[in-house]
Amino acid sequence: MKLAVAGLVAIGMSLAAAQGMAANAKPKKHDHADPAKLRGKEFKTLAAAKSSCGSSPVVWVNTHGVVFHTQKSRWFGHTRFGAYSCMDAAKAAGFWPSKY
Repeated sequence: MKLAVAGLVAIGMSLAAAQGMAANAKPKKHDHADPAKLRGKEFKTLAAAKSSCGSSPVVWVNTHGVVFHTQKSRWFGHTRFGAYSCMDAAKAAGFWPSKY
């Protein structure tokens, strides 16, 4: 009987811990990209972006997604919806670097 009660208590504790972790789970940083924060910091040409960004690298921001592409990426300048921007501005708007 004591073993059964101990088992139930352990299960109850693990369920409570799991629920607590779910309630305290932090949202992923890339869930909050806001293209509106990029307005005025988007450029149609690479040259315009380079002249405005200064020391911040120029990236291609996928405005219908939540990622940006660096110049090493095959998608730099080639997604259907996007614009050139400064990496600092893209990160500030909540975009995150692409894995590709």
